[in-house]
Amino acid sequence: MHEYHIVEGVVKQILERAKSSNAKKITSVTLVLGELSGLQEESIRIYFDNLAKKNLLEGAKLIIKPAKSKLKCKDCGVIFEHEKSNFNCPKCSGLGVLTNSGKEFYIDNIEIDS
Repeated sequence: MHEYHIVEGVVKQILERAKSSNAKKITSVTLVLGELSGLQEESIRIYFDNLAKKNLLEGAKLIIKPAKSKLKCKDCGVIFEHEKSNFNCPKCSGLGVLTNSGKEFYIDNIEIDS
């Protein structure tokens, strides 16, 4: 349920950007969703579709690009993609620690008709 308020804020941002660009219609929106964001793609889609009714977003295609989490090796500093249940560096086998990558949720692109 916490996705509703987050998606509501994103929709408001999209509509504000579209209005400032004198858009007549929004044709598609691309969002980036990190695997560690705590947000569920299915819920985002449901809330987006609901909030897109009777405004410039109605009928817009929603594209969600996943963002994998990344780790940084404590020993050699290499940054690498996190694989399920494997925290070992592919270069030196050292222990990787989580970075902020994979926690993101943001608007990547908005396509409009003006």
